[in-house]
Amino acid sequence: MTTNTVSIPEPVARLIKSPEAHKVLATVSPEGEPHAIVCASLGLFDEHICAADVFMTRTVMNLEKNPTAEFLVWMGKDAYSIKATVADRVTEGPIFDKMSASLEKFNMTVEAVYVFAATEIWDESASKTAGEKVI
Repeated sequence: MTTNTVSIPEPVARLIKSPEAHKVLATVSPEGEPHAIVCASLGLFDEHICAADVFMTRTVMNLEKNPTAEFLVWMGKDAYSIKATVADRVTEGPIFDKMSASLEKFNMTVEAVYVFAATEIWDESASKTAGEKVI
């Protein structure tokens, strides 16, 4: 299945990169049950969203059966929903090393890093543009 990917606009990238922003990763189980987690490890590498697999047992099981996910990032009144598809799962290399180094200071061991390609972005801000498709 080929999925069209989209570029992440600057305001969305800024929230993903911000350590102060709130970040949630949602997946769906094979039975159709939603599952959401706080995803503090969320980051950007080139044009891809990355999330470290640290204690993501149910999330990983869901992604293995259904590679689609949705991220919600927000700070203050600004919020975006990003629909994405798993592009890769890495256990070595620059992305893995960067994530491992950033989480090592919290005594967390990264099992792998999921690399996602964004497919849609929606404005979820507390404003008149709420619910509008950004890209």
